[in-house]
Amino acid sequence: CSFMQEIAEYPLIMCTTLLEYCYLAQDYDFVRKRLAAFADVLDFYREQYAEPNGLLNNLDKWCVVEWPASMRDGYDVDLTEGRPCLSKHNVINAYYLGAIKCLNKVAGMIGVKPYLAPEQTQNLQQTFVQAFYAPEQHLFRDSVSSDHVSLPGNVIAWWFELFPERAGVERLKQMIREKRLSQSLFFITFPMFCALSREGEDELMHALLTDENAWLKMLAQGATRTFEGWSKDLKRNASLFHLTLSYGAAFLTDWDIREIFRF
Repeated sequence: CSFMQEIAEYPLIMCTTLLEYCYLAQDYDFVRKRLAAFADVLDFYREQYAEPNGLLNNLDKWCVVEWPASMRDGYDVDLTEGRPCLSKHNVINAYYLGAIKCLNKVAGMIGVKPYLAPEQTQNLQQTFVQAFYAPEQHLFRDSVSSDHVSLPGNVIAWWFELFPERAGVERLKQMIREKRLSQSLFFITFPMFCALSREGEDELMHALLTDENAWLKMLAQGATRTFEGWSKDLKRNASLFHLTLSYGAAFLTDWDIREIFRF
């Protein structure tokens, strides 16, 4: 990137990368050396942003959720670019819980103490559910001050197995069938595919991978590298050489994603 960006989700997302690395490389010596640094990141989030109940609030960094803004499915939180996100909202807390689960799973793989004890992790998850879950809709709300439900506000929670009931998962899968990839791009599509794979929804995942309005649209527009969007005109200054969406290839390989993100 040509300019400085501080995005609140990025350090938390790195915990998912560590878990993937642990599975794929099995370089446990390296992971043992680096695990404490990852734990320090989560300690910082807890010390700087967590309320007494454990949920994050009043961040001094921007939350992106999904990019560009038109792909957020109306996520009802002020996410003005570059401005600190002061709302107690769903996605950042889902990432935080997910990062804890990832470090706990890594710790189990290398035979060390979990970052957070299972009972404490479960208690924090219950607090998340109480704050954001709308039982009448069987979906998570975007924030504690909104009744709006969105794809981002539910996909990240699904990825980290935060749904309190099966009805919610089924409702979300129906939402995905309806919206397909029209409201997800960089940050939401990868977790969506991970969760679909874990659920054994291979047919739906394949249908999305081959959707004419996603990667195939890039090819139809002459792409030789992945674009910064599903098409040249998705955003005003879309790069035609942007490798983030190359992650689609990961779901055409045989890595055991179903096991990696099973908590």
